[in-house]
Amino acid sequence: MIGITWTHVIALFCLPPGVIILVIALGLLLHIKRPWIGGTIIGLATAALIALSLPQTGRILMAKLEAYAPPLSPTLTKAGKNIQAIVVLGDGRYSDAPEYGGDTVGPTDLMRLRYAARLQRRTGLPLLVSGGSPGGQSVSEAELMKRCLEHDFGVHVRWVEGHSRTTWENALYSHRLLAANHINDIYLVTSAWHMRRAAWAFEANGFKVTSAPTGFATLGPRHYGLPGYLPSAKGLLQSTIALRERLAFVWYNLIYASPSAAVTALGG
Repeated sequence: MIGITWTHVIALFCLPPGVIILVIALGLLLHIKRPWIGGTIIGLATAALIALSLPQTGRILMAKLEAYAPPLSPTLTKAGKNIQAIVVLGDGRYSDAPEYGGDTVGPTDLMRLRYAARLQRRTGLPLLVSGGSPGGQSVSEAELMKRCLEHDFGVHVRWVEGHSRTTWENALYSHRLLAANHINDIYLVTSAWHMRRAAWAFEANGFKVTSAPTGFATLGPRHYGLPGYLPSAKGLLQSTIALRERLAFVWYNLIYASPSAAVTALGG
């Protein structure tokens, strides 16, 4: 059984919906002896939950992260002059998938792999997949990614980095693999909202990065107009991802760079 990690604790105390639930619980306790204060806290927390659940709020928060790197041209047919490889990062698995007879790649992974396969066909560059087993699984996420690319997309994977548990380790261990092949100039494939932190980590580990973002947070027709201002699970999910990514970027600046670098990280 996988235990509770520090990331679960941070999510509970710092990110919605956990932090909002805790604030509402505090408001309920205060309401017993201080009805006005307790009621105000409950009201503000409820308003925050509603605001973060709006699809338009999620889109705005995600757009600020995604502005870091524009998408590559859809008509791209060859690699940049000095780019030597494509690195694609994992983001969780689909565990115990009954239709596949076991673990396989998750939906975010699949989106990244589809784009990496497209990019590989257009450029002819070799591929590296990166992702470990944070939950102690016997098969790494990178191995699942390799199977998907080769079996489902018909694209060969040259390198498998299956030890990393974080974005920083993605960069660290990928550099160890590619440096042995004298490669440091790469296309980096990950979700658009994750690109700022991922590129920062890879550049800090010695790579020259050309961003190849995918999975932009677009809204469908049913979220235009009034529906975009009605609470939804998708809106809350996108808001949570955006806030979590900002918090993670601050954390990376604190532990891998310098404390002063984190001061402006939230606004970047």
